[in-house]
Amino acid sequence: MEAIRCLAKCIKSYRCLKCLKVSSVETLGPSVGSRRFHISNKLLLSISPQEKQIPNNTHAGKLMLCISLGFLDIFKSKELDPESELIMTLKRSILLIQREEFPAAEQMLHVALRQAQEQGNSDGITYAYDLMANLAMTRGQFEKAEKLFVLIMNRLISNQVPENDLRNLHISLKLAKILEEKGDRNKAELGYKFCLDHLEEKVAAIRDLKLKKTHFSDQEKIDNENTIALYGMSLDWFAKFLLQERKYEESVKCYKKAYKLCVEVNGDIHEQNVILLNDIGTVNYLRGNYDKALKYLTRAIEMGKHLPQMEDLSSVYINLGKVYLEQGLKAEAEKHCRDGWKNANRLNNEEGIKDAEMCLSRVQKAMA
Repeated sequence: MEAIRCLAKCIKSYRCLKCLKVSSVETLGPSVGSRRFHISNKLLLSISPQEKQIPNNTHAGKLMLCISLGFLDIFKSKELDPESELIMTLKRSILLIQREEFPAAEQMLHVALRQAQEQGNSDGITYAYDLMANLAMTRGQFEKAEKLFVLIMNRLISNQVPENDLRNLHISLKLAKILEEKGDRNKAELGYKFCLDHLEEKVAAIRDLKLKKTHFSDQEKIDNENTIALYGMSLDWFAKFLLQERKYEESVKCYKKAYKLCVEVNGDIHEQNVILLNDIGTVNYLRGNYDKALKYLTRAIEMGKHLPQMEDLSSVYINLGKVYLEQGLKAEAEKHCRDGWKNANRLNNEEGIKDAEMCLSRVQKAMA
């Protein structure tokens, strides 16, 4: 019922992109040679090809859904009764996606599409296609998602929507991600750079405008938030892409930009800031820059101490422990792996407990 009430009002309730917490749709855990560096499944993208697929989980579904809702706002259309048959069908589809009932959701979306076509409702047709595309992407059906996103973009362009419009940029970003998943990495990189070039211009313009203007309308605030959110997402996805390519220096630069943006949006203390500091530390670890890895992971833990309910903090403790172990500092390694276990145990984080115990076992073997 809560989702229906939010959707009936408008998409403002779905501004979940503002927190930039988009890195949690991947299955993670990078490895270099014989070394494995623990990363929670909410912290960093795997650089192992076999682990790249986006899992069919609730968060992924909500992520793709909220991206869709953030850019195609049929629920504010003055031409439609909020309780019309089409709107209600779309709402049911969204609820099915949130419940992970994906086949039923797809069937419901086809019903919504047929209703929109019968009504001649162009926005409704585009919105139904957009939800279908996001659902296909969430399920790892990349060929289907690609065709649908191209169809949506063609509809937007035919309505004179410019290529650098936020709606086209968010579709371009997803197409880049799809190309990456399909193994066409050269085109994927071009796609990411295309999005980032346009979004950097838009974000720079927003920052300049804020220096000259003190009051923004509600719509301007929403547009600015969406632009910054999409920029943050683009940086995050491209950083992960570069990490897979072993382009560590470029990956770190992207993560640092994302961190700066996240601080700007969310303030100094925020879970996503901790995650990004962990990501920066991780890439430095993979580059063999252990001192820098320690620096960023330590900063992440100090910040995380102000966030007592942050489950993923146990992963940062474990990562720090493993860096110390790599340097031969076994007592420090044991201390931080144990702190990770304590954090995970306090928050009933079973995965964190298991990972911490594996870390401690490795330390004990090194001490023997």
